[in-house]
Amino acid sequence: MRKAAAVCLLAILIPYITTLAWTGRVEGNTDRGAVSGRTILLDREGSPAPVDMEEYLIGITALQIPAEYDMEAIKAQAIIARTYLCKQMQGKDRIEESALDLDYLEQSQMEEMWGKADYLANYKKIRDAVQATAGQVIQYNGDYIDPLFHRLSAGMTRNGDELHPYLVQVDAAGDVEGENYLGVYLFTREDLAARLNSMPDSPEVRPEEVLESIQVIKKDEAGYVESIQVGPKSYGGEEIQYALGLPSPAYSFEEAEGNIRCTVKGIGHGYGFDQYGAGLKAKEGWTAEKILEFYYKNIVVVFE
Repeated sequence: MRKAAAVCLLAILIPYITTLAWTGRVEGNTDRGAVSGRTILLDREGSPAPVDMEEYLIGITALQIPAEYDMEAIKAQAIIARTYLCKQMQGKDRIEESALDLDYLEQSQMEEMWGKADYLANYKKIRDAVQATAGQVIQYNGDYIDPLFHRLSAGMTRNGDELHPYLVQVDAAGDVEGENYLGVYLFTREDLAARLNSMPDSPEVRPEEVLESIQVIKKDEAGYVESIQVGPKSYGGEEIQYALGLPSPAYSFEEAEGNIRCTVKGIGHGYGFDQYGAGLKAKEGWTAEKILEFYYKNIVVVFE
């Protein structure tokens, strides 16, 4: 089971930031903060455009966490994003953006996302969070961590595997009050069967037997599906989540007047930093460092 958990975490590591960002063009930035000495090479219109990592972080952090969150939660997210970049750079002083599997959000896209009325205040808030944490990264035993994060847990965060000992389950009871904590999705038997059968390794289930063919094999202590059987085939919890377009792998199925009701808790994979919970802790006066130490055990936040 440890091997299966390791595979599950590896699958999560690749897309966990990419799905929160999209590609943009670099524009002039009049607010240049600290210079890191590390450069991200953006490929724009066929020519590389170098951007200092600290400037690049503004475009990442702006998309990864809501600007209305308290400052200490946003600062914690900026440290997470910086840690990810430094880990991917592996000691080099520059890296191509394409190697990060992560794109930069330009200022015009920030304005579109927030609206003209809120753009300047939100941009300044994100920029200030990045600048206030300049050079700070998260390490475990002298190495950068894989800084997994999610928007809203199912009520607890999840334990990691032997490769991620700093991912330890913590209580997140306050998340049940978060917006969209509970999602209910109604599928016809035909639609559910079609979605499941469209997976690369199709279980080939029939609509009239689709609910009966689904059996959750294992959930972890936090309530997330780790393994599930559909017909004769076995899958990881995230595989079914993605096939059905669900917000998290903490789900269950039941019949509902001839249809299939799927109830889902939380948003995201549930590992590591819980953004909504971090926002609550920031409101209570927790610092960014203390928040990170709560979600990642036995880590240190260091300056580079």
